[in-house]
Amino acid sequence: MSSYILCQIKRASLPFYIKNISMNIYSIEELCYYLYHNIYLLDETIINEHLCDWLKKELGLNRLYQKLYRILEDERGTGDFILAIFREINYLSHEEFRKMNEELVLLEQQPDTVRKKKKGDYLVNNKMYVNAIRMYEDALVSTETDNMGIQFAGEIYNNMGYAYLKLFQMEEAKNCFKKAYEKLHTHQILKEYLSVCRMVMSDEEWKAEGGRLGVDPAVLREIEEDFEKTRPSVGEKMPEEIDEMLQELTREYHRSTGF
Repeated sequence: MSSYILCQIKRASLPFYIKNISMNIYSIEELCYYLYHNIYLLDETIINEHLCDWLKKELGLNRLYQKLYRILEDERGTGDFILAIFREINYLSHEEFRKMNEELVLLEQQPDTVRKKKKGDYLVNNKMYVNAIRMYEDALVSTETDNMGIQFAGEIYNNMGYAYLKLFQMEEAKNCFKKAYEKLHTHQILKEYLSVCRMVMSDEEWKAEGGRLGVDPAVLREIEEDFEKTRPSVGEKMPEEIDEMLQELTREYHRSTGF
């Protein structure tokens, strides 16, 4: 992005808040950066009249405000809306602009279910796990309508299990990984499922579940060894390190849940 000049437009006194990833935007450069790097997060929560009003009131971009309002009124789509913002400060080079336009065209051609899953994946990457789970749930509802197939649903359940795992909601994570394995039958997902089972089940229940699934004893031993390695690692930390770790986990939890 070498074709734009940093802070061409003044910074806002009041930021534009992006709910999806709990971010405040203070300048059009920051807005362009967000739009460029989060293409699958662009929806009605940011492509709306509120953004138009903010650009006018906070940044004084009256001409851009009028362009964007016309695009909304004409229902010309996400691509026209964000490309108009990029053009305002020549944020992209000609080649970057061309590639971005192609991505937007492909995005708008994809089934709604695919866009929802990819949005969930982006939210996971931004550690917004609660929002990601909601998006995955929406995607699952429409998988049958869009005829996406069992494999696609399995991928959603697997990713949703990971999101629940990051929120320490182990039962929900276990159930998602179980559904993912029932649809995909991959060795990696089986290990993920049994690893979570090891955390929430008794020794007897866990071994019985491994037996029910016909898991190789060597795989169970490997999972057991990994589980045992994680248990003493916390105890070996100094008290101040434990406190710092808990504070970081608390911050991440609040950020990802919005509470």
